[in-house]
Amino acid sequence: MLSIIQDIPDFVLSSQLDIVIGADKQVTFSLSKGGSVILQETYTPDSKNQVHILDLFSLMEPYLLTAPLSQFSYTCSASSETPINKTFIVLLSQYLIPGSATDFVNNYFLTALAGRDKTTSFDRKETIYLTTGKISSGGTSISISAECVFVNESNKIYTSVRSLGTVPDYNIRSVDVSPSRFTQSGYKLLRYTVTAGARKQVYRLDHDEPDSIGIKFRNSFGCMETFYFIGTDKLEPELTRSAAYFNGTYRTYHIDEQRKHTLSTGYIPELMYTLVDDVARSQEVYLMDSSEEIPITIIDSDTQRDTSNDGLFSFTITYILSSRCQNRLKLLPDIFDDTFDDTYN
Repeated sequence: MLSIIQDIPDFVLSSQLDIVIGADKQVTFSLSKGGSVILQETYTPDSKNQVHILDLFSLMEPYLLTAPLSQFSYTCSASSETPINKTFIVLLSQYLIPGSATDFVNNYFLTALAGRDKTTSFDRKETIYLTTGKISSGGTSISISAECVFVNESNKIYTSVRSLGTVPDYNIRSVDVSPSRFTQSGYKLLRYTVTAGARKQVYRLDHDEPDSIGIKFRNSFGCMETFYFIGTDKLEPELTRSAAYFNGTYRTYHIDEQRKHTLSTGYIPELMYTLVDDVARSQEVYLMDSSEEIPITIIDSDTQRDTSNDGLFSFTITYILSSRCQNRLKLLPDIFDDTFDDTYN
């Protein structure tokens, strides 16, 4: 008798993809996406007449890295048995999260912060993502708002709720929640809380606005998120020279250069530790320059910490430019615009 003992839910996180099949004979399991077969294998049941199919995520990951919310299907068949078919939706998640996928996406934005506060500054770019776990439209929309808390020079607190519009209730949606969107004449922004249904994310403003280096990275849910390093930027050029004798003369014929940059977070709140972990494990990372986003590759990281009560921790990542050419020449901007005589430029 062919049966599904532990099924894959209609909507599931990729870290929860296990299926247990009950059968007293060999079972053929086929996993597909959009008509393309990803896996087709025949399994022999164990002594309990069960087949455990584990780690399906490793097969789905290449597809989910391209489209973090995707639809898959499986077919389970055995000799003289009615095949079992199912279609389900998977959300990329490199975290093992307690509870169902539906509970998670209805209560949290798609970030490793998972409701923890994030510190930001007024000149930074912040984007937040959400989903309901549906591929197609349900015909409704989700309202997004921000409750902003301001203070003036007399320490008078002013609270204002700003509408950020609505987004459709399907697929993965992004919302610009940069601090520059929230201003009030005569007041300074202290913090703001972005709300979408039961989802909440608090941003706290650092008004010192320290010099920072912005990193844009694909997080553990497949969404592009930002993080700013406010500590040191250490440059360590590394040259590997290859040389040989040519016509009796010893000459260098090739130089391989790697310019290693080590960025420090500076001391950051404990609530943001998981965000640094997410940066360190990301496979798609960009350096946010003033005019472009430069692909980089993280080659090392140090996110070590302990449970000491008085611990103040800072973390580092080491990266190189993804381009084979490691040197980038920055040109000085013109002093005056085109309305001035070229003599002054």
